[in-house]
Amino acid sequence: MTTPAIHAPFLAIPQVLPTTNLPTKISFPPLTINAPPKTDLWRKPPHIDVGNVPAIFLPEPIDLNKFRSANVTVSGEWNTLYDQGGIVLYILGDDLKKWVKTGIEFVFGKPFVGTVATASASDWSLVPLPESAGGKVTIHVERETKGDKRLQSLWVYVVGENGERHAIREVAWVFGPDVIDYEGATAGGRTMLVGVYGARPTVPEGEGKENEELTVKLEGFEVTLFDD
Repeated sequence: MTTPAIHAPFLAIPQVLPTTNLPTKISFPPLTINAPPKTDLWRKPPHIDVGNVPAIFLPEPIDLNKFRSANVTVSGEWNTLYDQGGIVLYILGDDLKKWVKTGIEFVFGKPFVGTVATASASDWSLVPLPESAGGKVTIHVERETKGDKRLQSLWVYVVGENGERHAIREVAWVFGPDVIDYEGATAGGRTMLVGVYGARPTVPEGEGKENEELTVKLEGFEVTLFDD
């Protein structure tokens, strides 16, 4: 099923009640995001807290506890330091907004698979991308489960050409307060925006390129929710 998306910069996210009428599987047609220079999603205290990236989200926030998984294939003409694009999960309802982004990031002169998880500050991990990949990768993120029980971790996977998933990152705090048996859990009420994004934090070098945008291509973007 295809559902319309909304476009919004992170600084303009509305604080609204979660939607309750989305299907359990939401699929999107191929998408393109154009990211101008000086757009980024990064928090490094005490002075840096940037969130002005262009993004495409599900039509409305969802209850955090309903998120199951998302995947997308991301590609682009990565050529400027920190060029990036992929999946972004933005957690609302806390005093300090939290988010996870994962996809391609251009550093050290080539594209890597980069993942950033942000609570009070951003951390960052990189996984090499084979040259044969041509700057393209399929990313899958999924909430950890054990039988019928939903656990607190979000896992990030790279999907190979044969469909096999390779785990590259565990973010252990994403769903913590929503697990019933989680010690110290608080009341619910948190929501999540699920989407894809692109960013060009650095201004490209070269005469006449200071306004050159990064074009991020996103294919097969699909989100699944728990059926309850």
